[in-house]
Amino acid sequence: MLEKGFIRPSTSPCGSPIILVRNKDGSWRMCIDYQALNKITIKSRYPLPRIDDLLDQLKEAVYFTKLDFHSGYH
Repeated sequence: MLEKGFIRPSTSPCGSPIILVRNKDGSWRMCIDYQALNKITIKSRYPLPRIDDLLDQLKEAVYFTKLDFHSGYH
């Protein structure tokens, strides 16, 4: 597949090696090794907001704009 150009080597630091493994029933299963990606991932830098905190910020709001949703997300 590499010689035919269907696949090509990755030079990305976020790339993960992939291998196809045959199942007992003869079908194929894709296995991905994410160990290298897990090593460079920054853990809990921006934790997800809690839904009850977001709803408390809304309180009695009636009108919403895209700016409100954007600032609430970030």
